[in-house]
Amino acid sequence: MIENLVQEASERAGLSPDQARLTLSAALALIEKHGDQAKVSELFGEIPGAADLAASGQALTQGKGGGLMAGLMRGAAGAGGAAMSDAMAMGQRLAREGITTSDMQAILPVAMTFVRDKTGRDLLREVLLSIPGLGKLLTGD
Repeated sequence: MIENLVQEASERAGLSPDQARLTLSAALALIEKHGDQAKVSELFGEIPGAADLAASGQALTQGKGGGLMAGLMRGAAGAGGAAMSDAMAMGQRLAREGITTSDMQAILPVAMTFVRDKTGRDLLREVLLSIPGLGKLLTGD
């Protein structure tokens, strides 16, 4: 099932399938690391292959890197700062693979629609909103 999302994200965002897979793996790893664990487990249970894809993206979400601002955020803003710092580090690592912030923004609505269609509810939005400091930024809520 997750490969269907990879393919759709690739087509809609104009990325290669490998770039789309890398972006989704990093995003799922970030969700797994910082999201409410009960909601994350529910998401991974509903979307076969999501947990495996998240595991493959763990290295991209490690808080090393991200520059001075990410380091300051990690230290000063608690859990929300840690999530933002990891997101910044992830963004820099993806940029080295030719994946821009715009590409990442193009994939999010595709993933949200995919999960909503498969689960019958806005489960990805629920999980994202459980991430301190980052969820509201990503969802616009």
